[in-house]
Amino acid sequence: MVSKLNSQWIWQDTNWPDFQYDAQAVLPVLEQTVQSVSPLCALAKSLSQDKQLQLESEVLLDEALASAKIEGEILNRESVRSSIANKLGLRKGKGKNNSQKRASKSDEAYLDILLESIRSIETPLTEKQFLKWHSMMFIDHPVLYDMIIGDYRNESMSVVSGRFGKQTTHFIAPCEKAVVKECVKKKMTAFFTWLNQRQEDKPAESGYVRAAIAKLWFVTIHPLDDGNGRFSRIIAEYCLAQTESLPLRLYSISSQIEVNRNEYYEILEATQRGNLDITRWIIWFLQQVDSAAQTAMILLNRINCSTQFWDQHRHTVFNPIQQKLLQRMLEEGTFSDGISRKKYKKLVCTSDITATRDLQDLAEKNVMQTKGAGRNVVYCFVHSEPETNITKSANR
Repeated sequence: MVSKLNSQWIWQDTNWPDFQYDAQAVLPVLEQTVQSVSPLCALAKSLSQDKQLQLESEVLLDEALASAKIEGEILNRESVRSSIANKLGLRKGKGKNNSQKRASKSDEAYLDILLESIRSIETPLTEKQFLKWHSMMFIDHPVLYDMIIGDYRNESMSVVSGRFGKQTTHFIAPCEKAVVKECVKKKMTAFFTWLNQRQEDKPAESGYVRAAIAKLWFVTIHPLDDGNGRFSRIIAEYCLAQTESLPLRLYSISSQIEVNRNEYYEILEATQRGNLDITRWIIWFLQQVDSAAQTAMILLNRINCSTQFWDQHRHTVFNPIQQKLLQRMLEEGTFSDGISRKKYKKLVCTSDITATRDLQDLAEKNVMQTKGAGRNVVYCFVHSEPETNITKSANR
């Protein structure tokens, strides 16, 4: 039973952390999530290692960019892409500019931690490993403020917004009055003990529900001076990888949370201000996994389409500008809209004459076909993008 104590924060409930949820309400959402994830996992397992890594590289790129954006940081997409390719041992792509600026040390560290977490799903996550990851992520000590790195916070913690004098308190973390570090350590010990229980010891609990609980539990403890949001998502990804028995990520939960960032903050705050019934939180989290898996299936189809295209045209000669255009169109899936001479000129920064010549050359090579006439002519891929039998639902 959930305590009837009228607490301000969820962790103040006398039964914390005995989370409760309505299994009947969760079940249909969970079934839909499994229906979206299962075919993605099955198809991924049938792919060659190169294709698996290609898919994972795109997922990790989205994950890193979205996780940083949630924290208010904008990363250089091509630098992060290049770093991921190096870490996964991928060959340089066709038509790519490989002389990109290197990712920062902190960005490199985040990728290392994310990869290490999902490659070690058979290994329990310990306090020692977790604090090591924190030291890795904050390799450069902040200049403007003191921060404990590689250990738990030693001060009270609250989440506020607004200018001084008109601030709104969204959350106060536990251990605000006690000896903080010892209190946090005790709560994290209980968290790791629960997290590392073998799934077969909890047969009634879905791994997807477990991931939802893990993220909420961790971010509510708020054990670190900085990085709590990022690590809560890393731990969620770790749990999801365990659930799917795959040491690679096929979809990005951070990307989905970033899309619905305002809704995320609203439901997180409501849950942390409530009692131990977290049904609404679990349903919302499962819906994000569902949508992320559907998006990933579309991405996987694009990867297959791109592979088929380059295989089909492995003997076709393209100039560097054409390669750049084709690679971009294949990556973005812009097959149905086609491309006009004006748009081609803008995308690859070339002249009218070159744009016209290149597009006509692609048509003569049976790579593209024309639609319309005169100034309204556009060039479309001769082949069509593969259909997916998953229909993407509206974002929540």
